[in-house]
Amino acid sequence: MADDSTGDAGNPPPSFAVRLDAAVRRFFASPARRDATALVLGLVSGGVGAIVGAADLPVWAMVVLGVLVAALFLVIERAVSADTADKRVRWLWGALGVALALPIGAWAYHGLFDSDHRSIFPFYLEGDQVHVLPSAGKPGGPPQIGGSTLPTGESYDFECTAKDGEGRLWLKAVAGNYWYEASLFTPVGDFTASDMPTC
Repeated sequence: MADDSTGDAGNPPPSFAVRLDAAVRRFFASPARRDATALVLGLVSGGVGAIVGAADLPVWAMVVLGVLVAALFLVIERAVSADTADKRVRWLWGALGVALALPIGAWAYHGLFDSDHRSIFPFYLEGDQVHVLPSAGKPGGPPQIGGSTLPTGESYDFECTAKDGEGRLWLKAVAGNYWYEASLFTPVGDFTASDMPTC
C-alpha cells in the first residue's frame, strides 16, 4: 500500500500554512481579484467608519476604531500600489488582520464596556401630551433630523440624566445619543429620575 505521508519526490507534503499561502497567491494572481478584494475591504472599512461616527461610544473607543479604519485604508492602498505579487499578498494579509481586529474589538468592547454593565431605568411616555416624540442630540437641543422618534403609550429604557441650560432634566436613551425631556415621562418602578446617574 502506498505511503501517503510523503509527496511524489519522497518529500513530506507541504504544511497547511504553505498550502494556504499558495492558494492565496493563486487567488491574487488575477488583477481583477486583487482590485475586487481591495474594493470590498474599502467598502467594509467605510461602513465601519460611518458606524463609528454615528455610534454613541466613549472617546477612547472612537479613537481606537478610527485608527483601525485608517490603518485598513493604508494597507489596502499599499496592496493596490505594490509592484510585485509577493508585496501585494503581504499587504493584503495585513489588511485581513486589521479587518479581523474590527469585529474582535467590537465583541470585546460589547463584553467588557457596553450597556450590560449599566443600570437601565424604564419610563412610560404618556400619550396625551404628544403623539410622537422626536429625540434631541443633546439636553435642550432641537429635534434631530433623522434621529429616533418614540410613539406615545409605550415604555422605554434610559440610562442617565443631564440638565439643559435652563435647568430642565433630560433622559438619555440606552442605545444611541438620543435625549428626551424627562417631564414627559413617568418612571415605571420604585424610583425617580433623580435616582439615576448623571451622564
